[in-house]
Amino acid sequence: MKPIHILKDINFLTFWLAHVISSIGNTLIPVTITFAVLEVTGSATSLGLVLGALWITRVLFVMFGGVWADRISRKSILICSDLLQGANHLTIAFLFFTHSIELWHLVISALLYGAVSAFHSPASGGLIPQIAKENQLQQANSLLSIVNSILEIAGPAVAGILVVMVGFDIIFFIDAMTFFVSLILMLLVTPKYKLETTVDSSYWQDLKEGIHLAKNQTWIWKSLITFAMINFAVAAFNVLGPIALLGQLNGPKEWGMILTAASVGGLLGGLISHNFKPKNPLKFAFSFMTVLVPLQILMLLGPASHWLIMVVAMFASASIILSAVFWDTLVQQKVPEHMLSRIGSLDSFVSFVFMPIGFVLAGPISEVLGLTWTLLLLASSVFIINMGIIYFKDVGKGEFDQSIKAEA
Repeated sequence: MKPIHILKDINFLTFWLAHVISSIGNTLIPVTITFAVLEVTGSATSLGLVLGALWITRVLFVMFGGVWADRISRKSILICSDLLQGANHLTIAFLFFTHSIELWHLVISALLYGAVSAFHSPASGGLIPQIAKENQLQQANSLLSIVNSILEIAGPAVAGILVVMVGFDIIFFIDAMTFFVSLILMLLVTPKYKLETTVDSSYWQDLKEGIHLAKNQTWIWKSLITFAMINFAVAAFNVLGPIALLGQLNGPKEWGMILTAASVGGLLGGLISHNFKPKNPLKFAFSFMTVLVPLQILMLLGPASHWLIMVVAMFASASIILSAVFWDTLVQQKVPEHMLSRIGSLDSFVSFVFMPIGFVLAGPISEVLGLTWTLLLLASSVFIINMGIIYFKDVGKGEFDQSIKAEA
């Protein structure tokens, strides 16, 4: 009997539409906030302050968010998240409309936005197994990834047009409305079961329990190290790429084409992951990712033709998304339900920490070692470390020791 496609499940369809609508607004914000800060202050330092405020609260609160998403209703967290984010950006829209916006308003808004996002992400990932059947989890994660990739391609361009045509107040108002619509849809989502929680334990005990589980399951901690290395490498690639192409006649244009190809690759990875089920998903995807990401870094030596870099960047991004979908699915299938969000928050923490580190360190290292040696060191380190992690002991089976599962 052919399985029913997951979008025919009204419960998941409602959740997916909520995600799509709120994400539409979210993809408008990075470009909008950049030009909004520059419009208000004209200062690159102020822009760094606002973007830093956004990231610092994500890093500080993501582990806390994972613990709470395992303690209380994940649906309630998502509803509260939509309410707070909607109110946040509605306030900013009003301040722009009344011409009373100041830098500190944008800093406070960024701090709140980052903090709420830190709760939203682990709650959302943990809720999926409560609304989708186990044999449909990969489809669910794939569909969410496809939406994110499409919006990453279209969002910045649309935001740039809207900044010119309608202004900051309208864009922030639109984003606020997407959160409120998402909130209404989330009210209609019905989890298949209620999460069983142990409320007698402290926050620190719950956090320690999540870290203990990750530490004692080889496939989890080795996967996190793999993603950490990849996140660092991708961030460094985005810093060193423009430097490598700086001397080219059409360097900025070619770099824009490379970034577009990478975004298209993310969409390709999501499409491939929808029904593709290799025997050992993580090992398969991690192997390709660990070859392709260093390869795209090596393409900057010279540099190679921008067309060749585009092709490699596209497939590297596809491998990253494929790995992420397989990882999310395996976590949702193998990790005990009441610990899903804590493991998800560890995954988010890796992204929130190692990508900024890559952005910050890539430039200074290249100034000390030179661009060529930096690219060689970065590519070889990622390849050697990750290949050692993947093949020294299998990270892909995700088999839990029964003793650990019983403890959890």
